[in-house]
Amino acid sequence: MKKVKLGFVGAGYMGQLAHLPHYIESEICEVVALAETRTRLARLVAEKYRIPKVYSSHLELCQDADIEAVVEITADSEHAPVAIDLMKAGKHVLTEKPMATTLEDARKMVQTAKAKGVKLMVGYMKRYDPGVVKAKEIIDALRQSRELGAITYVRSHCFGGDWICNIGQPISTDEPRPERKRKAPSWLPPEWSDSFLGFNNVFCHNINLLRFFLGEVRKVDFVELSKELKAKVVVLNFGDFLATLETGWISADHWEEETKIYFEHGWVEVKTPPPLLRNVPAQVEVYKAGKIQEFVYPRSPWEWAFKRMSEHFLECITKDQAPNSAGSDSLKDVELMEEIFRSYLVRKGLL
Repeated sequence: MKKVKLGFVGAGYMGQLAHLPHYIESEICEVVALAETRTRLARLVAEKYRIPKVYSSHLELCQDADIEAVVEITADSEHAPVAIDLMKAGKHVLTEKPMATTLEDARKMVQTAKAKGVKLMVGYMKRYDPGVVKAKEIIDALRQSRELGAITYVRSHCFGGDWICNIGQPISTDEPRPERKRKAPSWLPPEWSDSFLGFNNVFCHNINLLRFFLGEVRKVDFVELSKELKAKVVVLNFGDFLATLETGWISADHWEEETKIYFEHGWVEVKTPPPLLRNVPAQVEVYKAGKIQEFVYPRSPWEWAFKRMSEHFLECITKDQAPNSAGSDSLKDVELMEEIFRSYLVRKGLL
């Protein structure tokens, strides 16, 4: 099989520890170039992984005709402009989540991918967690069979905690971090930019996971984002049932995140692991109530969501198939994120 010639943009913390090694180890991929603005860091990382070409800008990488696909792990506000440049150059792109920090940019990304006939995939790695995949299969089967009745309510909870789990340290230098201009939606009052960008960075995962499990959100029913409150709450309407999203932060030594889907006669609970905890899948609990009264704990293989995501991206290229977290699907998360903040600000008379 012909190997995918891959370029990589960004040699920072997440790039080195969560993404790059999987492509280096892949048997169907060859990492041929690294683009990183910090030139000494780029050289050291390239030497470690034996990457033959080093560029100081993604624009140089765009001109490399050998490169078929690119993994872009940059700052949130850079995802859109970098991905668009790469796609205009005819490269398939995987970009980190969130796909963009404005709906306008997200739409441009999707339009560019379609116009150039390339694949745009967003790094929602939780969709590739084997426990999450198992839970999705169970939820779909239960909705079809109605063994536990209809879904009555869904609770998505993320308070964070220790997400690093002593994964180690990346190669570093004393070079200054590149200055990045943070970009929020143009309609958003400037004093709300930090809140929006922070919420978008972390909790886009939970919105995306809800949509993965349940389908599309009909509307945003209620939002409480007060800066005086340490926790935030969003109520999403899926038509036949409501879902609440509870967000906050806690100094826990573990990762506090779960999605619980209530049926008339039981539930399916999915506890997702710390993002950087290698090879530990989500824990799934199925409770069958009524006359059954049984707990079931399906097992999943010891695999890491980030690695499975990298394999999926390469498979989409070699088999010419649509990504499971395509840009066209992820666009809906950006739409919801802007609607959540707009809904709150309008209700409070701040917009």
